[in-house]
Amino acid sequence: MVQDRFSDFDRREAAARWHAELQDPDIDERIWQAFRAWEADPANAAAYQEIEAALDLLDQSSLADSPSTSSRRPRMPRLLLAGAALAVVLVAALLAVTAASPVRELRPVMHVTEIGERADFTLADGSRIHLNTDTEIEILFSPQARRLHLVSGQALFEVAPGPRPFMVEAGDTETIAHGTIFDIYRREEGVRIALREGAVSVSQNHTAPILLHPGQQALARPGQPPQVTGIDPARIGQWQSGTLAFDNVTLAEAVAEMNRYATTRIVIADPALAAERISGVFPAGEQDAFAEALALYLPLTAENRADRIVLIRADARTD
Repeated sequence: MVQDRFSDFDRREAAARWHAELQDPDIDERIWQAFRAWEADPANAAAYQEIEAALDLLDQSSLADSPSTSSRRPRMPRLLLAGAALAVVLVAALLAVTAASPVRELRPVMHVTEIGERADFTLADGSRIHLNTDTEIEILFSPQARRLHLVSGQALFEVAPGPRPFMVEAGDTETIAHGTIFDIYRREEGVRIALREGAVSVSQNHTAPILLHPGQQALARPGQPPQVTGIDPARIGQWQSGTLAFDNVTLAEAVAEMNRYATTRIVIADPALAAERISGVFPAGEQDAFAEALALYLPLTAENRADRIVLIRADARTD
């Protein structure tokens, strides 16, 4: 029995080491093959799942008690890399927490951004999430899967490799990542999934999944099969720079996008004016500057009225 206890302890220590090793973004195939060979032993696989579950529990506890929506504490895998002794102490502490709460139900962790706000944070597995303006996301990790629910808004995902699937639900779509970088934008007309690197599988209403390759995006509208089109990978996640780039879009489309980033709304008074087309790069949330730039290139004037900016044709009469 003493030997069995030491054996379990050794497996957990090895699992902690593997967990730290797999968070390295530059991990090569040789390491993955060695991990898969080690994990082929059911006892080793169980120890690895135990470590992941304990790390997720600790991460949920710290996030739930933090008033901030973004995590600034050191990543747990970096601590594990400090040495075997520290890994053993950490694992023992985590196992004690888990044992003390055997029936605790996992709770989703919420992250929210307000209008004009962006946020970045790191998950327990090393994945990075970037939230755009006015966005809400739920995160629930279990020993079986890494599940996320994009309730509203837009997020860019940098997925760390791992044995558990990374799944994002948005509307009636489900996206499964395969070690990748992708962007999901949930809006009224549907859900757009755009892939920068790697590969993702996209399904809608549990239908057969569509595999996206870098430079592709899928637009899933309610009641319609997803439509796949091309996109410049450099444009995916460009909003992180705080600028918005428009390429021959209608003024109505550009205004709708600008309005996502500010409480001051821009309103187009003339339907014909809404059909005008524009191109250019503009700072997100700078409504006055945007309106002034429009007046230089389009036949319009901008009027400030309370909490909105009204765009009218230059030759129209105002009240």
